[in-house]
Amino acid sequence: MESLLSQARAFFMIIAIGIIAAVGFDYYRAVRRAFRLKKAGFFLGDIIFWLVTTVIVFILLILANWGEMRLYVFLGLGLGVLLYFCLFSKPVSRLIWIKFYILYRLWRYFVLVISYIWKAVLAPFRLVIMLVSYPFQYCRLLFIKLGRKLRGIGKKLFIEPVKHCAAAVKQKISRVFRRKPKQ
Repeated sequence: MESLLSQARAFFMIIAIGIIAAVGFDYYRAVRRAFRLKKAGFFLGDIIFWLVTTVIVFILLILANWGEMRLYVFLGLGLGVLLYFCLFSKPVSRLIWIKFYILYRLWRYFVLVISYIWKAVLAPFRLVIMLVSYPFQYCRLLFIKLGRKLRGIGKKLFIEPVKHCAAAVKQKISRVFRRKPKQ
């Protein structure tokens, strides 16, 4: 038989375990709010949260009272969760949300700094590409204009005479195969 002091110690440890589980739930709520999870994300997040919480509570219960599951264990867990949500939930939730906001802002500044560094590293390469490609762009435009002129000349020199010749051949062939009227 355990002494009253060891039972009280175990009960207060179980209340602390309930408070830890409630803090984890507040943290999970902040994660859901920060990442704006969709329905599938809620479902998957809930499953992961409850699996992790179950394992943590089980390990802590083994450490607190050798894993004995009695009525006072459920009462202690419930009392710990109730105490946390009545007394500490709002300030802790606010601290967690402030932490996420600070992390978000730091991430944005980090991405901004990295993008500026990336642009600074690429600037000389972009300048070289622009300087090298400018003459090629100019040549391209010249070839486009030259191609248009050559197309017009080619039409007059080759296509129109070939069309005219083809029409004459077609006319002669049609005369040969034309039906002669019966007399």
